[in-house]
Amino acid sequence: MGTPKLRSFPHLNLLNAAGTSLALFLAITLAACGGSNGSGGSPTPSPTPAAKTPVQVNIGDSPSDWMLAFSMNISSMSLTGSSGSASVISSSIPVEMMHLMGTMQPLTMINAPQGTYTGASMTVGSATVMYMDPTTKAAVQKTISGPISANVTFSTPVTVGSTPMAMGFDLDLSKSVTLDAGGNMMMNPVFHVTSGMQGSGNPMDPSNGGIQGMMGAVSSVSSSSFGMTSMQAAQTFTFATNSSTVFDGTSMSGMANGMLLIVDASLQSDGTLMATRVRSMMNSGGVMGGGVITAVAGQPATALTMVMQNGAGAGMMSSAFAAGLTVNLNGSTTFQIDEDNMDMSSLPFTPLFDASDIYPGQSVMPISSSSMMSGGMGGGMMGGSNMAGTITATNVELEPQGISGTVATAITSGAQTSFTMTLPVGCAFTTLTGATSVTIYQQPKTMMSNGSSIASGATVHAFGLLFFDGGKWKMVASRLGSN
Repeated sequence: MGTPKLRSFPHLNLLNAAGTSLALFLAITLAACGGSNGSGGSPTPSPTPAAKTPVQVNIGDSPSDWMLAFSMNISSMSLTGSSGSASVISSSIPVEMMHLMGTMQPLTMINAPQGTYTGASMTVGSATVMYMDPTTKAAVQKTISGPISANVTFSTPVTVGSTPMAMGFDLDLSKSVTLDAGGNMMMNPVFHVTSGMQGSGNPMDPSNGGIQGMMGAVSSVSSSSFGMTSMQAAQTFTFATNSSTVFDGTSMSGMANGMLLIVDASLQSDGTLMATRVRSMMNSGGVMGGGVITAVAGQPATALTMVMQNGAGAGMMSSAFAAGLTVNLNGSTTFQIDEDNMDMSSLPFTPLFDASDIYPGQSVMPISSSSMMSGGMGGGMMGGSNMAGTITATNVELEPQGISGTVATAITSGAQTSFTMTLPVGCAFTTLTGATSVTIYQQPKTMMSNGSSIASGATVHAFGLLFFDGGKWKMVASRLGSN
């Protein structure tokens, strides 16, 4: 017999080719999905992203008494910790610090990865200072060029858990800014960081997410909430309202884009902001400012010169912060006192604020139905080159402000009493007014920001309404704290 011939089976060749292709496909798929660990183990799972929690990032001021205003442009800010970094600010935001003495206001709300944070980094693009020259008694403006970097190490790590919280950055201006003998201004930012959770303590306390007296303009309106932009914040804030929200001068149905507001709010358990009080200050097309009076013309007053610390509305620009403003008054201008969050009960004197009772050193908010005009007359203690603009006020409101000094007696929470605060030598308020002390009136509802008591001899900051009565300066305090 001959050698047998091999037979060809085309269908088996096709099956072998298909099997080889299937094996190759499975191998590629397993490799793309993490595949085998090389020893027959289970596939390696992808890491689970960290859960995130709303964090309200606030900024405030431990003051430098010789300054009238300090405005800085924060160009970037981020948090660093065990979960990596969390961006807070990525574009330039102007912030004036002296009007935040003894209090805080929000820069932004972020969704931060849960974890422990140990520090923060910040870049300041530039800063502008307005201060009183103790020799010439004139207001002087200086610019600090940037960029200026700040790396903040938290004295106590801050843990972001599942509960919404607030994180506060308190700029210690007295340690951050120096002025040498040659008149050169330098800045090395020093921050003190605090934190608090929603639902702990006083809901209106900024350390727990409370917002008091935030100024801005309406950007959107819905049936039960509204958006508001602020010149000194990194985002539009959305405020919810309910049946407990107190409206002053407006309502949800009467609110419109461009309306100028002052808002109080509290942080909620779901991370939203609930408006507790909404005050309409002026309709669209108007403007409002805020700052310290440096000079008063006329008796009764016909005009004011002031250093700007805040503002919103038509014609208002961030370049006005730490600059001068001329406020013209007339027979139609009305005067009022901002008693929001103030306990004015049973005072031993009658608080007065009108065209005959308005003084340099007081913090005021002028409001106009028309826009701010550029330029202005530098009267009294202000040079013309420092002036940002002029408004004609339809209304002027006395605003809470901060002062600091030493006290000779201990202060206990909940008491209704008064004590003398001795002002530091060379402070701006003394240069403006000649006063070396202020009588502080503590009310039953005065908040103590640093515990329940303050020791005698301590350096104290007080935040409240300032009046000149019977030849003496008197402050009704809404908040007290030790430096």
